Amino acid sequence: MIQARSVRLAAVIVLGGAVALATTACGGPMQAGAAAVVQGQRTSDRDIQSQVAAYETLRTDNGLTQNAAPTDADRAQVARAQINFLVQTAVWQKVADGLGVTVGPADDAKLRSTVVEETRSALGPDFHGSDNEAVSLAFAKTQQPNYLAPSAVPGWVHYQALIKAVVADEAAKLKVDPELNDQASQTAMQQAVIPLLDQAAKEIDVKISPRYGTFDAASRQLVTADTSWLRPTEAQIAGAMAQMQQPAQ
Repeated sequence: MIQARSVRLAAVIVLGGAVALATTACGGPMQAGAAAVVQGQRTSDRDIQSQVAAYETLRTDNGLTQNAAPTDADRAQVARAQINFLVQTAVWQKVADGLGVTVGPADDAKLRSTVVEETRSALGPDFHGSDNEAVSLAFAKTQQPNYLAPSAVPGWVHYQALIKAVVADEAAKLKVDPELNDQASQTAMQQAVIPLLDQAAKEIDVKISPRYGTFDAASRQLVTADTSWLRPTEAQIAGAMAQMQQPAQ
């Protein structure tokens, strides 16, 4: 549904299209009420839960739930996806900074215009929601594990703009066309960019609340918590308290 080549670049570079990036959780204890603290930027549980509610409401209002109320597992997936976007953006921002690549508001605005135009075209004239809702709903309709909440769209656009800029920078060094769909170009780009992501993931400061799971550095994937993030067990609560009480490194 969303056809912009710039939007598809992530699937070429990030481990053959894996959505989640794993990072090393580092730094001091979690801040009270925080879902995640990424590079010093705090996102609260309330913020994440609000994003989940907005996403599920958008799906329900547009007939995507088939009269079935979202389960705790559904909400947990959406919640983790919002945190993944934050972490992924931080990783790519770290890579861009290291390369001296700058992505500014004009770059974001240009890509956003393209994405909004395509998503509104795909949804048709009967959709009258905001631009953010249009992008979020278009992704929801693809039934792919993106779970992009409306309020997360600006951040997601910046994340995509970072990918586009980093890929263009590395492609120029390799003298390849990043938009060619040939195996040699894709392999060359992966070999150039993935090590940069590996290093950046080790260097950024990420703290995630245990209720949303943990990041496995070996597989680069978010490992789901054993039980519902809405109904933590006593053991989970004890573990979270222990983490919060650890002294800063």
